[in-house]
Amino acid sequence: MSSIALKSFLGLRISSPETTQFSYRPKPITHRRKFTVVAAATSPKIDGRNLRVAVIGGGPAGGAAAETLAKGGIETFLIERKMDNCKPCGGAIPLCMVGEFDLPLDIIDRRVTKMKMISPSNVAVDIGRTLKSHEYIGMVRREVLDDYLRNRAKENGANIINGLFLKMDIPKEKNAPYVLHYSSYDGKTGGVGEKTTLEVDAVIGADGANSRVAKSIDAGDYEYAIAFQVFSSSLCLLCFLFL
Repeated sequence: MSSIALKSFLGLRISSPETTQFSYRPKPITHRRKFTVVAAATSPKIDGRNLRVAVIGGGPAGGAAAETLAKGGIETFLIERKMDNCKPCGGAIPLCMVGEFDLPLDIIDRRVTKMKMISPSNVAVDIGRTLKSHEYIGMVRREVLDDYLRNRAKENGANIINGLFLKMDIPKEKNAPYVLHYSSYDGKTGGVGEKTTLEVDAVIGADGANSRVAKSIDAGDYEYAIAFQVFSSSLCLLCFLFL
């Protein structure tokens, strides 16, 4: 079997001057959409009630956003379909996140010190050689981390909804609400869900790369996606980098 030459990188730096230089050239942007800020310090104040905000997506971003909003006295709704979502990717966190997000140390499931990523174009990246003896990459189980952050948001007053976001109606008049359409699964073990609507003053899209919120506001399509998939043990992970 013939050997396959890999272009090797140390950390995120090329390991030797002899290896082939790897460059990433994104496609030029052919158009830009004009975005308008509709919520600011100068926006009209709401009398008689709190601001209502919906967070679509219950991952780390959605859970953290919902908690922050609820702590600020905002009436917060978090909509997530998969409450026990076991994702094979997205579990690596930097140690600084533990302190910044006030996470318990026992939420870290594995401590990784070495990781190799190999792309389809045979570019190998070794992660970990620049780590100090006491440093590591924290690996968490997404169903555990996500549930922890959602529960903390709920404890601070956020309304957690087990539902599938479908679409939203954009306000056509000044100060009119956004109308969200979703299938509610709260209290149900199966079935198609109950069609439900919710009126809010603002919406946060935290529903991933194929965001339905982004499509609802015509935010455009994504031309590139990066994903890391874990296949082997926690000590030496074999991953793929998709560009």
